[in-house]
Amino acid sequence: MRGKGFVIALAMVPLIYFIFVRPLLISEEARIRKGVKEGVQAIEAKDLGKCLRHVSLHYKDDYGLTYLGVKRLLTQIFQEFDAFEIDLGNLRVTLLDKETASAAFELKVKVSYGGQRVYLLGSEDFSNRVKMSFIKEGGRWKVTQVEGVEAHGIGQELPKVVRRCLDNTV
Repeated sequence: MRGKGFVIALAMVPLIYFIFVRPLLISEEARIRKGVKEGVQAIEAKDLGKCLRHVSLHYKDDYGLTYLGVKRLLTQIFQEFDAFEIDLGNLRVTLLDKETASAAFELKVKVSYGGQRVYLLGSEDFSNRVKMSFIKEGGRWKVTQVEGVEAHGIGQELPKVVRRCLDNTV
């Protein structure tokens, strides 16, 4: 009987490690990187709920968007485009203190629209230089502001509603 208890306890060690210990060993920078990558995957999957999990309720940017504005913009963009392809490069994370951080990266976004593949952000030769600000809320890093989103790749064939959203005339 004693041998069974030892075997069960031994089998529980990896489980305890992965559930309780391993999350404590992940750096805050790694958590932010993971969040950014999850956000990219959520946009490519057109999953509004997963996108908004990464946005702070206190979001406010220089484009005039708040959390509700981001939700409305994403909803409109997801309705207008068939697919998204996001190229994110040179991701750098900076912890400012225990509760705030920033991330900077190069961004290109290609979309499928009306049977065409066009750049929504960036171009073949140009990447937007994007900066995101983060705050730690409820134990998770959430975006509070985005800077550097300029729609250089938008062509005349894209829907007016999306152009208005990106030009901050919503």
